[in-house]
Amino acid sequence: MPEKNVPADYSEMDPLEAKRFDRMVRENFMPAIISTVKQLVEDYGVLEGIGIDIGCGTAIFAVELCRHSKLKIHALEKEKAIYQVACSNIENEGLTDRIIPVLGDANNLPFDSEFADFIISRGVYHCWEDKVQVFKEIYRVLKKEGIGFVGGGFGKYVTEEELNRMKNLRDRSL
Repeated sequence: MPEKNVPADYSEMDPLEAKRFDRMVRENFMPAIISTVKQLVEDYGVLEGIGIDIGCGTAIFAVELCRHSKLKIHALEKEKAIYQVACSNIENEGLTDRIIPVLGDANNLPFDSEFADFIISRGVYHCWEDKVQVFKEIYRVLKKEGIGFVGGGFGKYVTEEELNRMKNLRDRSL
């Protein structure tokens, strides 16, 4: 019987592993982050208001999105070691006035109803144990005219070469 692909387990990550994870994302997946940010800004007009990045990792995406918009972003991360690296990255980028790190769980978003103009969750869908509950929470927190993006992908602006390289790296990690 073929082996089932199992997502990486981030729940036991120590601070050193979290820093390695941050470096790996920067070294290998920045083209996807830049491409997705460009797509959000240019194609969907995500430029201002309140955003939430669910499963923000080390806040690399939130930082890049802030560089290209006027959004104020709440960067939600469940894993403490990764959250701590996110806090450091936000501070190092001088974005503590625009990116608010939040230690929390997507199953119970710590925000009021109709709070956010924009919600994104990239690359963590496979980690959610109760996907229906998370979607209910996203729907609750997103404003009626808000924009939500959930899933993976690399954005439409990556080159074919970048796409193939990143897909190969991603598939090896599953």
